[in-house]
Amino acid sequence: MAYVKNNIFVSGVSGTIGKKMNFRVTKRKTIVGIKRGPSTTPPTAAQLEARENFFTATLYAQGAIKDPVIKAQYQKAAKGAQTAYNAAFRDATSPPVIDDVNIGDYKGAAGDLITIRARDVITPKSAIVTIFSQAGVELEQGAAVLKETDRRTWIYTVTAPNAALTGTRVVVTVTDVPGNKTEKDVIVS
Repeated sequence: MAYVKNNIFVSGVSGTIGKKMNFRVTKRKTIVGIKRGPSTTPPTAAQLEARENFFTATLYAQGAIKDPVIKAQYQKAAKGAQTAYNAAFRDATSPPVIDDVNIGDYKGAAGDLITIRARDVITPKSAIVTIFSQAGVELEQGAAVLKETDRRTWIYTVTAPNAALTGTRVVVTVTDVPGNKTEKDVIVS
């Protein structure tokens, strides 16, 4: 392996020349080495999983940009020189983020509100709220409604009364357009 210093002909060059020499650039240095052959060690389970995730994200992004409505959403979310494909790929590889589950207005009565703040590359597809009693029995489950004025805020209206509020567990599951899910639990104290 050799380092190239102050050579205007190969400085910054990357790739293979003559099937023998390999040039690569790392930290502003051009490194010259012999061309590597294929790996002789089998891939690890983590490497196989990463390959599968990459393949799945690629298929999703290719399909997403074929739908004009979804493509427009991803194009709007694209940053800098990114394309709608890049934004769709990023969305497929990252789950949504739940920033906050506000149960301050939940007093155990029907009609109380639970507010969820969630974000992703584009607006998540759904937010499902499940409420469990202190004993672990499911009291209710339903979809939160996206607030029209704020595309990151979801509102869930409680439908079943809950007299024993302390210890109640509220589980929020947010799903994005590619199908990635994120779950967050909040215990009422």
